[in-house]
Order: sequence, then C-alpha cells, then structure tokens
Amino acid sequence: MRPGFTLKLHMFRIIICLMATVSGCTKSKSHATATDSATASSDEHPSDAEDSDSNTGQSTDDVIIDGRDCLTNPDSSLEELDAQQLFDFDHVPAFDFYLPEDQWESLQANAMDEKYTAVDACFEGKYIGKIGLRFKGSFGTLYGCFDEETGDLICPRLSMKLKFSKYDDDLRFYGLKRLNFNAHRYDDTMMREKLAYDLYRSAGVMAPRSAWSVVRVNDRSYGLYGMVEELDGRFTQDRWPDYPNGNLYKEMWPTDADETQLTDSLRTNEDNADVSSFVEFAEAINAAKDDAEVLDVLSDYTDLDLWARYMAVDEAILSYDGVTYFFTDDGVWSHNHNYYFYEDAPGHFALLPWDAESSFWINPDHATPHWTEIPDNCLDTYPYWGGLATAPGCNPIFRALQTDLPRWRSAARKLLDGPFDQDTMISRIDKYEAFIGKFAEAKETPKEYGTFKLSVDDLRRTVKELWSRLDAQSEEE
Repeated sequence: MRPGFTLKLHMFRIIICLMATVSGCTKSKSHATATDSATASSDEHPSDAEDSDSNTGQSTDDVIIDGRDCLTNPDSSLEELDAQQLFDFDHVPAFDFYLPEDQWESLQANAMDEKYTAVDACFEGKYIGKIGLRFKGSFGTLYGCFDEETGDLICPRLSMKLKFSKYDDDLRFYGLKRLNFNAHRYDDTMMREKLAYDLYRSAGVMAPRSAWSVVRVNDRSYGLYGMVEELDGRFTQDRWPDYPNGNLYKEMWPTDADETQLTDSLRTNEDNADVSSFVEFAEAINAAKDDAEVLDVLSDYTDLDLWARYMAVDEAILSYDGVTYFFTDDGVWSHNHNYYFYEDAPGHFALLPWDAESSFWINPDHATPHWTEIPDNCLDTYPYWGGLATAPGCNPIFRALQTDLPRWRSAARKLLDGPFDQDTMISRIDKYEAFIGKFAEAKETPKEYGTFKLSVDDLRRTVKELWSRLDAQSEEE
C-alpha cells in the first residue's frame, strides 16, 4: 500500500459524498424509481408480520406510548438475552433516547466529529441504562449531509451508532457492546442491505445480523432504521467459538503489509496487537511471481471456496461499493473498502462483508470492467460516482481468482438454484414489505426518490434482472 493511502482514500470519499448531494447522484441512483446462530433462519420471522399499511404518511408516533416513563422501568434481563433474539422480533421494535435538547442540537450540529454523547436509552418501554450515542457514516454518508458552504445539516436524519459500554464497561444489551442504526438515505425500500446479508449468510459467508427498528429521540420519532450488528469481538466470539479472539481487520486487503496501518485497522485486540500473520500473508502475495503462485498463497492463507461463495453473492447483489471497487485519484494508487478480514485460525483469514446498502441496482454509468476482465492498460481509470476507479481485474487477488473461475461459476449456480432463486427472493421481499411497510411509509421515515411501494416494485424487477445476469455469467465460456 502506498504511504498516505488513508488520507487519499478519505479525500476521494469526500468527493463521492459531495456528489451524492447533487441531482446527478439522484439520476445515477435510479434503482428506487418507478419506470449463522446468525443464519438466514432468523429472517423468516417477518413472514408472520402484519400487512403493510397503505396509508402513506401515517404517523408511527404511537410505537412507544410510555414516553419518559421507561426511565423508571429498568430491566436487567436485557443485558443477558441472546443477541439472536434481538434480530428475531415478530414486530418492529422501538428504541427511545433521552438527553437535554440543547445537547441533542449540538450533537447534530457537530455530527461529523463522530463523538459519543451520553443518553438515557430505553427499548420497548424498558430502561437499558446510560449509553453512548454518536452519528456515523464518515465519508460514505455522513459528510454529504452537511452543506459544503454553510455547514448546515441538510439531511432529515443521520445514521447512528450505540455503544452500550461507553459509560459502564460491564453494560451489555442482548449481549452486545455496540449496535448500528442505518438511515438508508439512498434506499427507500429500507431492505437492500438486509437482503444482501441474508444472501451472504445463506451462502455460508459470515455476515452481520440485521433487522429494523423505530428510533425516537426525546419523544420525537425519526422513523424506521436498519438495525445492524457490529463487527467486533462479540461477533467473532459468536461465529468462531473455537477461535473467538483472533484479529479482526477493517478494510485491509491482502496486499497491505504496513504494520502501522494494520494495527490501526484492528477492531479486536487493539491493546495487544500482533499483526505479524497478516504481514506474512500480504508479503507472500506481493512476492508471488505470477497468478498461479498468488492463487497458491490464497489457498494457504484463506479458503478458496469461501472466496467463490463471497464473489458469487457480490455479483448477485451487484455491489457498487464493495471489494471490487478500487478508488483512485491517479490510476496508480487505488484501494477498496467495505469489508473485514478475520483471522479465524492462526495464519488463516476469512473475508467478511460490510455496508452492503449500495446493492441490488443496475447502473450502466459505472464503467469499471468486470473483475474477471483484465484491461490492456491497468493505469486506465473509469468514472465512478463522479470520481475515478481502477479495474479490479488488475489487482493481484482478482487476477489470481480469474484462474479459478470454474469454482466461482459452481458457487454462482448453487446460489441461483438456491437462496437467490427468483421465487425465493420475491417471497422474501414480499414478507419484508409486509413486515416494515407501515413504518417505511410513515411520514417520519424520509423518502429520497418517491414512495416505498414503487421502490419495492422496482426492487422486485431488479432482482429478476440480476438473476438473469448472473445466470448468463455462470455459464462456461
């Protein structure tokens, strides 16, 4: 990795984020217009949900009727409940947060600092305790919510992160230390990210659990949010009970060998960092003489079947902000994001997805070549959300995986005939529409493009197109 890549990556994300505030971004994101213990099993519970309320604009202020009465209604059992239960509710649950109004205004005005403030938190009318709340999104979704000239907040709401242990090291909520609330600014269906995580888990890829919740602050509803599990030590302990305390790296690709950057990327073992295994992995990749040798290194340090399953899902959902998009400013430096690597055994690593909202939509304006293609000139750049990207096929990892395409095609075929089957996907969308419809259509849940109903109809059409696209790609050439 080139020195200073983090600064350049962040600057490039600023460009992308600012582009999201102009009308051109609305045009490019036309997907919402009209013309494991955490396995997919938890996603079946919404099948029994009440039907969607077609009265667009209906208020959902009655989700919590207790108001501040919850502050005198503590429930210590919330700490010990299993996290799976949180994502298995048979209805959309609600969170209440209370803090002085001036502190809430200050928190919003200074949201880009991404600093925690203390709030009294309640869940379903029960008091959780005093926890930390901050806004999240950084260069991806947060900074673009502020006017570049005035600094004023221009979005009706922001994504949030909760830290239950911020002011009490021992406090947990359903066994969790952290929890994310995603505003889904560019997804009026409010279900793209969840559908993506469903597919990853169904394909045997470890992915965060997700559901939905209503969020209220000082008795004002901010509508429906996507509720997503944090990737941290609780996550690794749950998914890898035989090796629960390995290193979890955020956005470090197997060509990144800088120890300082790897240490900074850790989300576990931060106070006792030993990143030598990842350094050895990356150095072996960088020293490989050809694609076949890179594939051998990948086979030693990772599971090639997992790569195939991961890339099959990545292709099925057509992720526009995941591992195949290498941002650049000059065609020489480039890097991708929105993923983690976990050391699931000594010297062995697993790829994990993250932030999958930019999926399930087809945009021909994104001209980056497919990851299975190697362009004539790897210094060429391609337009991407008003910025630039390099061809993923030029990266040594994807060059090596191109030599193993039969494995990927087999994984894609299993996905097409299984969890990504058109009827299965449409049925799941129908269930989620019924489960969240009343809250997604409510006036407190902002709409970026139109209506919830039209956006969900468009999603159904897109899923069918994506199935046909992957079906064609899975055929032998």
